[in-house]
Order: sequence, then C-alpha cells, then structure tokens
Amino acid sequence: MSTVAVKVPAHRDLVMAALAAGKAVYSESPLGATLGETEEMAAAVGDQHTAIGLQGSLNPSLRRAAEIIAKGAIGRVLSARVHATTFGYGPESISAYDYFNKQEAGASFLTITTAHVLDVIEAVLGQITEVDARTERLWAQVVLTDTGETSDREVDDHIDLIAKTASGAPVSVQVLAGVAVEDSRFTLEVRGAEGWVKLEGSHPGGVQVGDLILSASVEFDAPDAPVSSGVGRTAAEFWAGAAINVGEVYASLARDIDENTFTTPGFAHALHNSQLVERVEQAARSGQRQ
Repeated sequence: MSTVAVKVPAHRDLVMAALAAGKAVYSESPLGATLGETEEMAAAVGDQHTAIGLQGSLNPSLRRAAEIIAKGAIGRVLSARVHATTFGYGPESISAYDYFNKQEAGASFLTITTAHVLDVIEAVLGQITEVDARTERLWAQVVLTDTGETSDREVDDHIDLIAKTASGAPVSVQVLAGVAVEDSRFTLEVRGAEGWVKLEGSHPGGVQVGDLILSASVEFDAPDAPVSSGVGRTAAEFWAGAAINVGEVYASLARDIDENTFTTPGFAHALHNSQLVERVEQAARSGQRQ
C-alpha cells in the first residue's frame, strides 16, 4: 500500500504512479490541487483499493450519531446547525504555512477546512442536495510571524452556508478561521420531531482532528472504542488527536483489502467532495443556489 502525505500539488504524480504500479493508495485530502486533477485520479482507479483522508466521517461517535438518525430514533429530521472553527487562516502565520494562503496550492480554507465540515454533515444527514453560500476574505494580508513580512492571501477565510440534505432537513453552517486555541469548538446539533442529537469537539485543527463527544435526548449504545487512542502517535503532541480518526481510515482500508470489500471512502468519494466544494464556491460567487 502507498500513502501520499505531501503538499497537495505533488499528489497527482505520486498517486498516478502508485495506481500504475497496482498499489492500494491512501491520500490526504484534498486529492488534487484542482478539480481536474481529482477527476483524473478518480478515473484512473481500476480494481484497486483507495482511501481519502476525509477522516472525520469515520469517527466512532459520528458513526453512532448517523445510526441514531438513520433508524428514526429522533423522528423526522427537522433541522440542523453547525458551528466549526480552525486556528488556521487567521491574520498571522509562519512562513512555512504560507502556501495555504495561495490559490495554486489547492490547500485552501474551502478545500480543507470547509471540505471536512461538509463531509461530516453528509455522513450524518445524507448528501447535500442544495447549497447557498457566502464567503469573505477577512484578512487579505497575513503577517508571517517568523520573518516579519506580509503575504497576500489569495483565498477566502470565512463561510456562511445554508444547505439542504437528502434527509430533507435544512442545515445552517458557519465556519470561522483564525480562532484562538481556547475558543476552538465544533458543534453539530440535529433536531428531530421526537428528539435531538449533538456532536461536539474542541480541537484547534477542526472537526477532522481529535475526538467527538456524542449526546442525545434518546438512549443509544456507546460509540465503539477508536482503533487508536490518539496519544503519542505523532511527533507533535498538538496533532496527536488526529490519529483517532486517521486510524479509523487505515483500519477500514485494511479490512477492505483483507475481505475484498470497498466500504472505505476512496477516490470516488474524494471526487464527490471536491465537486461539492466547487458547487459551494459557485454559489458564493453567483449568490444563487447550486
């Protein structure tokens, strides 16, 4: 198996080489620096197993929340509300992370932070069928703290979004960038005709990083224990929590390879997510539903 965990512009060549060699491939998200690259890589998959690093959707608490809703325990889903934050894309950055501010890097606030939030919403409530979005560039210039220089931000760093999902429920979403560590939080509240479900997290990196806490107005079985505790699994303790969700992706991919199944979100899923982000960007530009 091959793992592609480099800057996004380098994904395409490495992924295509691994697929040509007949390897199973795990790639961090986004898969491609452009939608065209993502389409090319998704089309190149034959009978190989692939996995995309949209790991938040495999979190055990999130999977249990989706089960509660799917079996009708809270009745007809009426509405949902999402509040998400990230420490990134704020008014300051170190120079090594400045590439996140550049359009050509393909690793923007929309393609990473917002893409993960959208994927989590779809995992709980079904595919997003309509979107209406507004984006802003709150910090057009970024101070590079280690050099004292300023850099132009070429990507938006704030989004407000209203979506309709396959469940029929409208979802209101706000994603905030540049939030202080102590104020970091993720909340997804789903209101049904007969109850509610809530997911909460507090990692500064966003919903895809760290664990989630599940609560509900109805009884539910405790979420499965994560494959990885997230403790001591990375070089930097700050990112240790990411192993909780990434570990779930690897475990799912391993099962698929052993059993010759294809349940793990792969490159087709990556393409869907990239297309959804493109629809959001189009809605923001046009001011119309997409």
